[in-house]
Amino acid sequence: MRFWIALIVFVTGLVSSAVGFNNQLENQPISVINASASLTKPASYVLIPNAVLSAYEGETSVFAIGDAAVFMATGRESDIVAWLGDSAYVEMRLSVDKTKQIASLVEIERPGAGELDDPVGADIWKSEILSNGTALLPIEVNNEVAVLMASTGIEQAPRTLRVTWQLEEAEAPIAPITLIGLGIMLLGALLGIHASFVYGKKFRSRRNTRGPRRPKPPKPKRAVSQAGNGPMTSRRALRGMKFVGVALSVGMLAGCVPDYQNPIISPKPLEQPGVLTATLDSSQLQRILKEISDVVAIADATLDRESLEVRVTGPALEVRRAAYALAAKSTDSIFAPTKILSGPVQLFLPGATDTWPRNTIVVTGENALQVLVLRQESARDDYKLYQYSDLLPNISFPEVPAEIVGANALKEDNKFLSMDPASLVEGLGNLLNRGFDSPWALLIDPDNQYVSDVSAVQLGLQDTLSNANLSFEHALSESQPVILANSEGGALVALYMIDTYTIIPKEPGDAVAITGDESILLGTGGSATGIETKYGAMLLFNVPASGSDERATLLGATQQLLSAITLGG
Repeated sequence: MRFWIALIVFVTGLVSSAVGFNNQLENQPISVINASASLTKPASYVLIPNAVLSAYEGETSVFAIGDAAVFMATGRESDIVAWLGDSAYVEMRLSVDKTKQIASLVEIERPGAGELDDPVGADIWKSEILSNGTALLPIEVNNEVAVLMASTGIEQAPRTLRVTWQLEEAEAPIAPITLIGLGIMLLGALLGIHASFVYGKKFRSRRNTRGPRRPKPPKPKRAVSQAGNGPMTSRRALRGMKFVGVALSVGMLAGCVPDYQNPIISPKPLEQPGVLTATLDSSQLQRILKEISDVVAIADATLDRESLEVRVTGPALEVRRAAYALAAKSTDSIFAPTKILSGPVQLFLPGATDTWPRNTIVVTGENALQVLVLRQESARDDYKLYQYSDLLPNISFPEVPAEIVGANALKEDNKFLSMDPASLVEGLGNLLNRGFDSPWALLIDPDNQYVSDVSAVQLGLQDTLSNANLSFEHALSESQPVILANSEGGALVALYMIDTYTIIPKEPGDAVAITGDESILLGTGGSATGIETKYGAMLLFNVPASGSDERATLLGATQQLLSAITLGG
C-alpha cells in the first residue's frame, strides 16, 4: 500500500511539472514585433505618427524599400505636419489582430493640393537618411517624434515599409505548478524510500523469527457466483480511485499556470506632451551653425553679397553687406568683416513654440564671445543668421531655461516686462547722447563698454566739429525684435537700432571734415553742405520683469557703418 501511495504522489508531481515546463516553453516572451505594409495609394510623402512609433517599448527602427531614392527623417510630429502643409500625403496607422496576435500598418489618405518640395537637408529634421533602394532608420522614441518617408518629394515615396520594435530580453516566469510538481515528486520519492525501508525491515524480521515452514495445502477453487460480480470491496474501490486522484490533482494544479499576455495585442502609445517643447536640439544646432559659418566664410572671402542670402537675413544681412561695401573700397585688412563663430557653444536657448517664425539665441566662442540670433520664417525655410553681436565684457548673463526645455517667445506688446523694445531704444539713445546724466540711467544700466565707446565718439565729434551743427538720432528699425523669456521672470531682447548722425556747417561756405570709415565710404574727406551717416547697431538686452527694481542691462552690441551721403547741393 505504501508503494502505491508513493507511486501516485510521484506520478502526480511528474505530470504537474511536465505541464508547467510545457507552459513555460509555449509562453516564451517574444523578442521582436514587426508591423509592415505595402502601400496601395500613390503618395509623395508618408507620415508615420508618434502613436505608431511609441506603441510598444523597445528599440524602434523603420525599414523602407523603394524603386529609387529612399529618404526618411525624424522630427516633432507637429513640425512634420507643418512641413507637409497642404500637400497630399499618406498617414500610417497601427492595426492589431488580437485573434491571430499580429500587428500591421494600414494607410489613411490625406488629400491636398499643396506644393511638393524636396525634404532632404531641411533644418527641421532631428535626424535623416538618404539611400538608394532601401533604408533603415533607427529612432530614439519619445512622446512627440514621428517619421517622414519620401523619395525626392516629387516622385512616389517608397511603397514597402516596416516598423520594428526590438523588445527587451525577458525569460518566461516559472509557473507555480512546476515548483509544486517538483515538490510533490520529492515527496513521492521520500515516501517510496520510506516504504522500501519499512518493507525491508518487516521482511528481515519475519525471516529471522520463523522456524521451519509447514507445507501449505492447496487453495480451494473459488466458486463462481451465478448472480455476477458481488459488491466492490473497499480495497478495489481504492485502486480505482488512485487514477481519479491523479487526474484531479493535475487538473487542480493546472490552475496554477500563469496566463501569458502577448504585448502585440495591447499597444500603449505615449501621451502627447501637454506643454510646448524646444524647437531645436544640440545636434540640429551644430549642423545649422556649421552651414551658416561655411556660407558666411565663403561669402567673406569674395565679398559676395548675394550668396549671403542662403543663410543670412534681416539685420545681419544688412550689416554684413555694409561691411562688404566698406571692405571693397579699402585695401586695409582691418576692414575685413567680423568672423562668425560656430563654436564652441557656450549657451543654447531655443524657443519653445509650435508656430513660426522661430528664434534661437546662441553664445559661441572661447575668449571673445559672440551672440548669434537664428531665425526660421516657416517650416520649410532654413534657419538663418538674423543678428550677431559681441558679448560685452564684465556683464552678468541671466539664468535661462535648459536647452531641452526651451524658452517661451514673447510678443513686443507683452505686459510681462518692465520695458518694451521701443523704450529700450529710446532709453539707450538718450544714454548715448547724455551719458550718466540721462534720466534713463534709472531704468537702463549705463555702465558698459558700448555706451562708453559710442558716447566718447559722439563727444569727440562735437569737440572737433565746432563749426557744425550735429544731431544724433537713435530709432528702432523695422526689423522684428526677438524676445525669449529667461528663468528670472524677465527676457532676453534682441533688437536692431539705427543711429543717424547729421553734420551741417553752421555758416555758408564752411566745410566739415570727416575721417575713418565714413570718409572711405563717402569717397571724400569732407563736405561744404553737410553729411549724413547711418549706423546699424545689433543689440541684446536683459530686461527684468514688470514691477522689478532691477534695471535693464545691455549684454551684447555690434555697430556697423551702413551709409554716408552728402546733403544738399
